[in-house]
Amino acid sequence: MLTRISSIRNSLSAAERRVADWVLAHPHKVMELPLAKIAAEIGVSDPTVVRFCRSAGAKGFTDFKVRIAQNLASQHFVHADVRPGDDTGDIVAKVMGRSIRELASLQQRLDAGRIEEAASAMAGARRIDFYGIGASGSVVQDAQNKFFRLGVPCVAFHDSPTIRQAAAISDAGYAVVAVSKTGNSMDVVEACKQARANGARVIAITSPLSPLARAAEISILVDIDEDTGAYTPMSSRLAQLAVLDVIQVAFAMRLGSNGSQKLELAKNALLTA
Repeated sequence: MLTRISSIRNSLSAAERRVADWVLAHPHKVMELPLAKIAAEIGVSDPTVVRFCRSAGAKGFTDFKVRIAQNLASQHFVHADVRPGDDTGDIVAKVMGRSIRELASLQQRLDAGRIEEAASAMAGARRIDFYGIGASGSVVQDAQNKFFRLGVPCVAFHDSPTIRQAAAISDAGYAVVAVSKTGNSMDVVEACKQARANGARVIAITSPLSPLARAAEISILVDIDEDTGAYTPMSSRLAQLAVLDVIQVAFAMRLGSNGSQKLELAKNALLTA
């Protein structure tokens, strides 16, 4: 079914193409959400979704869900672009190519003003906490490894209980950076709301219109076309790391010579070890 949707996409009406693109990007959501919720998320009417299902060869929405389920059951959850039979050269080109395209597209969309706001908020904090669960947990651990060298105490929290506790004890001297591809992790969302209530500056690196984007004071929007419900995060993880690199450099520039001296001391410590 997913292959058929790809093949007929260009022959569909503009509204039905929007449905096709959403289904191809989020096939698992088809199984999880009712018709009305899918239509609302895409921004089309319920009848448009039904017409799309019929254009794709299904009898209706229920039959369409069954066919998507069958498709997913036989799918290899490796990479969205890689297919059985691809040789190693194809794999290199497809995996690297998608990541390069997504990062180049993100560069054009990234809001420099929000990066500046985030760097300013962090420069005014006595401590920085990073929140991330699942794949984003490894991203925030990498962030801690980068940011502590600037001389500001940093901690990465990557499980729900410690994230909730960290938020509970935060205060106006904290900056919190929450990372989530979907922005739907309610443990992280509620922790950010608690941290803001305590006076902390809360920054989110997440998808547009997500609960986490709404919960944060400063939202840096990273909209990467990758269904992490089906595939191991690749392009989206690289995008999060790249955004954190940008923020770290902007943060270091705000710290001026003090930040440079801290980095130099950290580097020299390795030379004398």
